[in-house]
Amino acid sequence: QSLMFSHMKIYTVHIKPSNSQAYEKPLFVREGFNWWAFLLTFVWALYQRLWFLALAVFACQFGIVWLGKAHILTPESTGILQLALQVVVGFAGNDWLRAGLSRRGYIVADITAADSLLRAEQRYFERYLAAAH
Repeated sequence: QSLMFSHMKIYTVHIKPSNSQAYEKPLFVREGFNWWAFLLTFVWALYQRLWFLALAVFACQFGIVWLGKAHILTPESTGILQLALQVVVGFAGNDWLRAGLSRRGYIVADITAADSLLRAEQRYFERYLAAAH
């Protein structure tokens, strides 16, 4: 693998076609693990307006805590299950975010690779402006 491509990240670019300035106001979602989803699970899902996911995560967290308090799970297994839930949300978070955007009427307008979000935005707008002329 070339050193030039070793830090590249892939971003999907989402627009809402019903918006008159859809191509000027895209949303970028990075492919791969989402640290915010991993660390903040429930709060991240609420922030992203993923209501069903937030409810499911809350129910799972509540269930894990309840099973621990009822001495059905050991403290170690409670911690392991909590960590496993966070890992699942971290790995699937961006995919769930894309699905939520799709349900709200967004479509994938582009896919771009860059070493940062700023560079991904720059590449998207360069292509958009080139196509507009």
